[in-house]
Amino acid sequence: MTRMAPLARILAVGLALGLSTAVFAGGAAAQTPSAPAEARTPLLMPGTTSLWQRVLTRPGAKPVATPGQASASPEIPALSMLFVYGRAKRGDADWIEIGTTPGGRTLGWIPAAEAIDWKQTMVVLFTNPVNRDRALFFKESDPLLTLMESPDAGTRAATLRQAAETGALPPDSPITAIEPSAWIDPAKNFYLLPILNWTDGYFASGFSGLALQVAATSLQEKPEQAEPAKPDPRVAAKLLEGYRAGVVFVVDTTVSMEPYVARTRATIEALTGKLAASEEGDRVSFGLVGFRDVMPDGSPDGYITKVFATLADGHDRASFLERLDAASASTADNLDFREDALAGVKAALDDIDWTDVAGRFVVLVTDASPRRASDPYSSTHLDPDQLRLLAQSKGAALMVIHLKTPAGKADHQAAEDAYTPMTAYPNIGSLYFPIEGGDVRTFGTVIDRISETILRQMDTDTQVAGEAPPAALSPAEASDSAFARAGLVGRAMQLAYLGRMEGDQPPRLFSAWVSDRDIANPARKTLDVRVLITRNQLSDLQATLKAIIDAGESTRVAPNDFFRQLRSAAATMARRPEGVGGENARRLADLGLIGEYLEGLPYRSRIMELSEDDWLSWSFGQQRQFLDDLEAKVTLYRQIYDNTDLWIALDGDRSGGEAVSPIPLDALP
Repeated sequence: MTRMAPLARILAVGLALGLSTAVFAGGAAAQTPSAPAEARTPLLMPGTTSLWQRVLTRPGAKPVATPGQASASPEIPALSMLFVYGRAKRGDADWIEIGTTPGGRTLGWIPAAEAIDWKQTMVVLFTNPVNRDRALFFKESDPLLTLMESPDAGTRAATLRQAAETGALPPDSPITAIEPSAWIDPAKNFYLLPILNWTDGYFASGFSGLALQVAATSLQEKPEQAEPAKPDPRVAAKLLEGYRAGVVFVVDTTVSMEPYVARTRATIEALTGKLAASEEGDRVSFGLVGFRDVMPDGSPDGYITKVFATLADGHDRASFLERLDAASASTADNLDFREDALAGVKAALDDIDWTDVAGRFVVLVTDASPRRASDPYSSTHLDPDQLRLLAQSKGAALMVIHLKTPAGKADHQAAEDAYTPMTAYPNIGSLYFPIEGGDVRTFGTVIDRISETILRQMDTDTQVAGEAPPAALSPAEASDSAFARAGLVGRAMQLAYLGRMEGDQPPRLFSAWVSDRDIANPARKTLDVRVLITRNQLSDLQATLKAIIDAGESTRVAPNDFFRQLRSAAATMARRPEGVGGENARRLADLGLIGEYLEGLPYRSRIMELSEDDWLSWSFGQQRQFLDDLEAKVTLYRQIYDNTDLWIALDGDRSGGEAVSPIPLDALP
């Protein structure tokens, strides 16, 4: 990764505020005449010896030299992460002194109400609202915890939700706000729900969850922001007329796949013919990507991936069908039974233009397990988990039709173990379709039904905001959970599209409590855990992990030191991501501060959950698998870093090093 200048935006902010360059050089005498700036450090978080207090600014924050003064300074950019150097009270208002760095460079004072405590980099975002109820925000934690533990939690929550939706909350109601009725796309309306506090919660059904105290802020936040009205179903139906879907089939074109390649071509040909004769013909497009593998000598079998037809090619059906006819199976045997299937899926995500296509479906058809990241012949160096995260970042759903042919019997379990988690869609489940015996007729039925399920998403008469079912499912689909899940995924994509079109805002919260799981059905998540970091910090994390892995593999460090450095890097990302580079992770381990960094975190990544004893008790094979997973994540970081669509430019430069992105916790070590 190219490392961007880390403090460019901070310097620009200081100049925009009209502060002298001496302030950024450490000379903050105007604000703190009693002590030189270079001698000052931020306040520590209570009960810690190394964690500084930090805040995230709300829109409209303007610094002043003395608490209580009126400010004529420009606004600090919203969502700036700043250090706290002092706290004071003027009248009934609390004030904080803030600075851009931990080295004594202060900007002045702002009202504490114009900032949010930033205890760790973990934040939460709303999951797609399909298949769950709207989240309720409570004034205090006790009523929420009591509700979670209640045997009739779903019924009681429904009563509270109805009152919140109608605006009929009595003054003594425990509810202070409700989740917006439409999903909010953070790529369009960037918002954050920073975690202020948390406590364990338990559901009567046996599930455990967390009650989180959160705040809410966004780049579009207004000082007085009313709860948006519930969308008019007629307006939603009208908006959905602009919803378009794309389905790209990724087909294994190795020698054993000839009948399935032909059947896939026939299905696409029949569907395009049906679309051409329908009113929805211009709203669904199909594409085709082929993939092969390497020959016994390691050379490609003609190609590893090849785009035979893009979504745009479908506008001219005759030309489109000619392209489909070019996709044929190989006539030669490749190296072994495994295939580079992940390369084909990645080509569909990267090489197909999905612009203006809201419903994005990638359907993999194969009879073999994929080459994993550690396989020397893997061209992606990604594992199924990383590919799933990559697809989700691009708004795409992955489906796999696995042909369990007799010839691949020894490979069936490896394929299922890879494709089941790879196709998992949040709050819905896996979109893995096994075809026992590889029967061609059954395969044809499955691929037809998947396509028909997606096509039914175009029926705007039944697809309006607020409806729970994805569409009218046939009796066969209603009894077949995999097809029902495919319909729900289509509904989720429609809700995401409506959210982008309607542009809802998060509720304006200074402090409220919410369950991270659906109260009525705690198997479903209400909130998605993310870590807010900059592009520079992701670059530093990649370099740090690569150095630690290389040192461990060359036995330059002892196994226990190796584990401590990995754990230190993960803990630093959760608490002080600006310190993850260089020798900082090693110093954190040497000083014995890991426990302080991990204590109080509401969620932990896999490496954070492990103890040193756990690591040392693992076999070589278990440790090797963990390292392979970690190396695949390092590869994923490059994909995330290079995708400027994922980065939010607080300073106007998406490609700059200070652009931020809420990265899924699962993607971090």
